[in-house]
Amino acid sequence: MRKPPKAYPVKSRSGLWAAKGVDPITLRRKNYFGKSETEAAAKALSSFGISDDYCLFSFYSYTYLPTVNGRSENWLGQIGWAMDKYVLPEFGHRDIRELKRPELQLFFNRLNRSMKASSVAKLKIVFSGVLRLAMADELIPSNPLAFVRLPTPDRVVKTALSFYELQSLLGASGPLIKPFVILAGCAGLRLGEAVGVTRAAISRDGVLSVRQQVQQMKARCEVSPRLKTSNSYREIPIPKPMLEALLECGQVSDIWVCSDSKGGYIRPKNITRELRLACERAEVPVVSPHELRHTFISLMDNEVEAPRTVVMALAGHAAQSTTDGYSHVKNEQKLRHMGRFWTQMSTACSPEEWATKGKIAG
Repeated sequence: MRKPPKAYPVKSRSGLWAAKGVDPITLRRKNYFGKSETEAAAKALSSFGISDDYCLFSFYSYTYLPTVNGRSENWLGQIGWAMDKYVLPEFGHRDIRELKRPELQLFFNRLNRSMKASSVAKLKIVFSGVLRLAMADELIPSNPLAFVRLPTPDRVVKTALSFYELQSLLGASGPLIKPFVILAGCAGLRLGEAVGVTRAAISRDGVLSVRQQVQQMKARCEVSPRLKTSNSYREIPIPKPMLEALLECGQVSDIWVCSDSKGGYIRPKNITRELRLACERAEVPVVSPHELRHTFISLMDNEVEAPRTVVMALAGHAAQSTTDGYSHVKNEQKLRHMGRFWTQMSTACSPEEWATKGKIAG
């Protein structure tokens, strides 16, 4: 028997509840209201009529969504954006077994005329995930999206700073941005992860536990325990000189490592602005927060020449092979390469200085 849809309190009207059902005329999603959680859920449930496990909306709502409850808020937002705004209005009332490649190709061709190629590609990933689950549940024999072709998105070339440029950026960074530059550029944290670091997350022996992030939502921010993937929950040992630099940046807060001028955490959108200004002061290429993380991974891989398993463990990437999955990286290994990274960054010099040092050595 079908479970009743989950009802939520209506924020704008106290004592009123709403649950998602189906409009009997348009067969599109519709809110049903009630004076109690049970009443709203019952009304929404009755709108479905006879249970149809092959209806795309039904399968998405009752089978697919429970499988992604543990994903990050950002990813759940992507799923809601793709399905609620584009896929369900077009195909929600359809029998999932009747969806064929030609009409799906036409649907994506139409989207390509009004959306960025990268956005269409993300939408396809979400929709395809729903259909793959239907295939795994043996509702459909194959995924009709498998051979839907999309234009190739323009390749974005990421900028990675050199050790000298990273050192210059640190020197030009003020208290608002310097902790983030260290956490992202010298420890590989993502934007939300770095902003969400508290002093309590760093143990007495200098091990940073990445367990939460600050997410930039529409008109608000929130602290979330959900990270991008299970591998994102990780431990990063911080060398003592680096730890001292991190905790002595002139922060106002005694709670947040990346704090604003009032003692709270700094908003992710403000990080982007402050980072650009710091890059301009340092006269280095302007990088985004993600490119700062990319800088750490690139330098650790190419300059420090750390093993791939160490780089992946520090960055929170998933294992690329079965062998990687069985190779557990200890904190001692990570600390050794983190120490080498910080030493090379701290002692980096400009190309002009290389030439001068070479003449002196000669």
